[in-house]
Amino acid sequence: MITLREEIKIEELDIISYLNNKGVDIVGKYFDYDKKITTKKAAEQVKIMVNLHKILLGYNNESLVRIKSTIGKEIENYKVQIRKLQKQYNNMMNLGIENDFEKLIISDGKILLDQAKHVIDYIYSHNYFGIIERSMNREELCIGRCDGSNLKLDKNIQIGTLKYLSYNLVEEDLYKYIKKIKRRNNYIDEEELIKVFAYESHLSKYSINYLKALCSFPKDTLKVWEKYKNNKKLKTYEEFSKQFKNSMNYETKILI
Repeated sequence: MITLREEIKIEELDIISYLNNKGVDIVGKYFDYDKKITTKKAAEQVKIMVNLHKILLGYNNESLVRIKSTIGKEIENYKVQIRKLQKQYNNMMNLGIENDFEKLIISDGKILLDQAKHVIDYIYSHNYFGIIERSMNREELCIGRCDGSNLKLDKNIQIGTLKYLSYNLVEEDLYKYIKKIKRRNNYIDEEELIKVFAYESHLSKYSINYLKALCSFPKDTLKVWEKYKNNKKLKTYEEFSKQFKNSMNYETKILI
């Protein structure tokens, strides 16, 4: 009987063999790269990403093991998160605040939650299920990490690791890439990168709308708030406040 570990190994060997035959190298480790990213450099990285996506579209999974699917999980997680934080916000309003971080929540929480809800409503009203259907029909694969540490072009396309490989909307790879750049306080033109991605990928306006919406979701700021709620690492209120303000600095731009 094949164990789960053996099944995963079989799948890895199958996809690696396919990619190698297509001229894509799997190196097995992350790369060093210049973390100062301009829009021009990011656009070049996006083109490498798109070329890889096109290669992955040709992958015919004939092994007995299925690659995991993460389609729709991002949005579902957001919806659950919004409900939990809305409940916490209401409790703070009713019971009062206990520290300086909760003052920030009371000050900015409603705006953040309204922004998050607007994004979700926008996504569902702009052909979200059509995008999912396209992704499933084409069996789109994402590698989950497309920054310079895991994807580069050096004669051949090179991938550091396939650890985060899954069936998902190809848009998710771009969104994660943009988010990673923004976290490093690099100024980039998100809309330009979205246009490059959609053009190179031959995707419709619905993909552009979806990506603009994702980039408007205050993901990191709400994550800090959620971590405060759980506080498993026993951080101070000052640490939470600093992270919260820093995230808000790069998540205030709304593209929809």
